[in-house]
Amino acid sequence: MRIRSFVGALCGAVALSALVIPAAQAEENPITFSSITIDSGKPLVVGTVAPKQFLVHYTVNHTHKLYSSEASLYAGGLDTWSGEARPVSSPSCQDLSATVTRCAQKLAIDPKTLVGNGVAGTWHLYLQAADADDNVVGKGGLYPTKVLRASTMAKTDADPEPVVKGKTLTVTGKLTQADWNTHKYVGQAGKSAVLQFRPDGGSYATVKTVKTGSGGALKATVTANTDGAWRWYYAGDSTTGGATAVGAAVVVK
Repeated sequence: MRIRSFVGALCGAVALSALVIPAAQAEENPITFSSITIDSGKPLVVGTVAPKQFLVHYTVNHTHKLYSSEASLYAGGLDTWSGEARPVSSPSCQDLSATVTRCAQKLAIDPKTLVGNGVAGTWHLYLQAADADDNVVGKGGLYPTKVLRASTMAKTDADPEPVVKGKTLTVTGKLTQADWNTHKYVGQAGKSAVLQFRPDGGSYATVKTVKTGSGGALKATVTANTDGAWRWYYAGDSTTGGATAVGAAVVVK
């Protein structure tokens, strides 16, 4: 079934805190939430232009018939709102029993609405529901979720190619990350990336770790011993997602 959503979408701290129930009242309220998931549980990685869409699944446990429900993901606190994932559509809910309803809702984080890079990190889910007996619950601080700035890697370049066995090979690349202030991808010095090599017929393995230079530039010199491919890999950190470059195939003569 599709139940009614709350009148008015969540919008900032005011909307997020509008249904916060005093502790004593919340303990008596016959509505609770459980079995919450957000997509696959992986971080939500957001770029600079396209909204990041994702699904929230949750269960509403209720004594009386469920009347409405809605989900939102937010950064900061309920009183210090600094970013929000807004509903793309009303939740779709199915009654599993007379007192248990399973809901799914699509949300989206629009990078153009974010207030800067400082909101990257841990966000929390806010759920609200109302039943036919006029019980209303709004609960925040649920299901901590990482919302990260996207990273990109330029295609790896190796020079010279082909290369004489035992000679030096120079491998370059570039790491850039989404800037939620300028809504562009920018490079930054001092980020740790790894250079990996995959021999023909083998798997990639790390050769060395390199810090990015000015503008996110990456450069390393290695000794060429066998045919294969070289690539750069960035694992990400607490505020940015990872990225893997397209490898550069090198023939050793």
